[in-house]
Amino acid sequence: MISSLRLEDQLTIMTHKTNVEVYDFDFELFFQCSHPYYWQDQHLCVLRTGAISDYQNRYDEYLSKGLRLINSPEQHVLASELPAWYSYVQEFTPRSVCFESFPPLEEISDIFSFPIFIKGARQTSQHNPELSIIRTPADYANISQHYQNDPILHWQKIVLREFIDLAPAPENVPGKIQPSLEFRSFWWNGHCVGWGQYWYQLPPYSTQGIDKGLSIAQEAASRLKVPFLVIDIAKTIDGQWIIIECNDAQESGYSSISPQVLWKNILDLV
Repeated sequence: MISSLRLEDQLTIMTHKTNVEVYDFDFELFFQCSHPYYWQDQHLCVLRTGAISDYQNRYDEYLSKGLRLINSPEQHVLASELPAWYSYVQEFTPRSVCFESFPPLEEISDIFSFPIFIKGARQTSQHNPELSIIRTPADYANISQHYQNDPILHWQKIVLREFIDLAPAPENVPGKIQPSLEFRSFWWNGHCVGWGQYWYQLPPYSTQGIDKGLSIAQEAASRLKVPFLVIDIAKTIDGQWIIIECNDAQESGYSSISPQVLWKNILDLV
């Protein structure tokens, strides 16, 4: 059930418990909240209801109730779909090509050398290494078959990306690709309101040069101009910083970022 919260009488949030540890947050434990059911004017609104299957319809539905979602439908696509955001940040992210269906092996061999990173236009299949890295031509045939049966990937366009070696995190997460020195950052109208390590399952890790990584994310946020945006960055094995992914922050988990601090920072900007 979706609940409405008026946070500190400044911002309306529609929430729904997803039972995902790094997504759910009990606002009422930390903030003064009211529960309005009627809005006379267009109040700014943020969704925290998990993945959104039909954003345009959800946007229109809430607009009819007097609520304007923080990201427009166009901004939601720009933040969520790699083919949409890629051209804005092309020099900061691995070379990528999007396909409607799996191209012949000969075609991708003309573009990339093995290994090749593969993902959906929106996301990976929970960082499953068997569906993320094409190491050989035989892998390509195998992944193409399993991709179409995967519940997360099968409906997404196919994105092939240049494989770049990332600086590894100190430990592994069972069943996931090798964790890297990757960090998640949240941006509210171009202001960084929170950042922290992406791999929340691991002990705390840090690295030199994070300011350079965040400056790249800042530049990306200024180019995309999506009001509520997440940008994931990582350090490469040779010490450079790249953008891994962008997302609509309404759908994004907090990773290791303190939700309490993040929302306080947002309220300071509303």
